[in-house]
Amino acid sequence: MNKLKQVRPEDFDVEALMEAAREGRLYVDEKKKTVNKEQVKRDVRAYVARISQLVTRRYRSTIDELWDEILNDDDFMELLLPGNKAKKCRGFNKYNVMRIIGILREKDVYERYSDRKFASMLEQIERDCSYRSYLGMGLEQRSLLVEIRQIVTLTFG
Repeated sequence: MNKLKQVRPEDFDVEALMEAAREGRLYVDEKKKTVNKEQVKRDVRAYVARISQLVTRRYRSTIDELWDEILNDDDFMELLLPGNKAKKCRGFNKYNVMRIIGILREKDVYERYSDRKFASMLEQIERDCSYRSYLGMGLEQRSLLVEIRQIVTLTFG
């Protein structure tokens, strides 16, 4: 049975690595990539800014603050971080952003246009996209659903 050798930067010796690779004892251990939460927040803000003209009159002056409340909440941020296996949306979890937008639309933060219109504006494409169906799904964690409704109602309603 071959023994594998884990390589760290401080172990980097070209000769030894080449020998280990030739012998099949070398492997690459890719750790979970660290995610810059501030970049995720910026990306989500830019993404939802694409539908700013769909914000209802009542929330136009506070929409940025509302998203700040959501993005500064650790539980919501966990939902918005890209997953390890993310192939389509690597900057942030678009599926969960769509879910949150759907809830905000239900609470009259956004106008009640079709899912297709929202998805088209968010993705900046005319064709249908896989994210669209998530607008009506809500959040699976009831506590987060209650929390987002409270953010809208208590703080901005």
